[in-house]
Formats: sequence, C-alpha cells, structure tokens
Amino acid sequence: MKVISILLAFINTLIGALLVLSCVSAGEALSWIAFKSGAGMLAVYFGVLTFKDGVQPLNRNRMLLSGLFLVIVGVSALAWGIHWSIVSGDVKNTILLFGGSLFTQGLTSILGMDVV
Repeated sequence: MKVISILLAFINTLIGALLVLSCVSAGEALSWIAFKSGAGMLAVYFGVLTFKDGVQPLNRNRMLLSGLFLVIVGVSALAWGIHWSIVSGDVKNTILLFGGSLFTQGLTSILGMDVV
C-alpha cells in the first residue's frame, strides 16, 4: 500500500504543479483560479509529505490526519465533479480523476501505516 501511496503522491504532485502553472495566464474568474491554485498547492504539499514519510517515518498522528484530509478532499472533489457534470451537462473528467486520485492516495496512505 505504501508503494501505491508514493506513486500516487508523485502523480498528484505533478498534477498539482500543472494546476498552479495553468493559473499563471488564465483569463478565468478569480474564485476558479483560487480554487485551482489551492488544490494544486495542497497536492504538492501532501506529495512532499508522503515522500518524506517514505524516506524517514514522520509523526504517526500527522500522517493519519493528512491521509484523512486527503480522503475528505478527494470525496468532496468527486462529489463536486459529479454535481458539475449533472448541472452543466459537461463531464469534467479532470476533476473526477484528480479527486479519485487524491482519495486513493489518502486511503492507501492510511492503510499502509505500520501498526505497532
């Protein structure tokens, strides 16, 4: 489970960095730019935290809370993506994939913790 979590952390970090970079010259609404930048920064932060935990174990409570937060954010992004798809009639696969990836990273991070 830890290997899957680290792989997803790498993928989510790359996607998060691309989200932040896509906001540099975006001509979109300020709230949408803030949302994308925030999601990108969270993905990068939790990706770095997961990498650090893979090299040298961090505080168990911190990693548990981080994993739970990722699960909550992932489920929220999935629900929002489904809602947006139903309301607008335009399926946003990127939001659904990113939310599912965050959810899976958080879940595998929690399940991959060593029980001592």
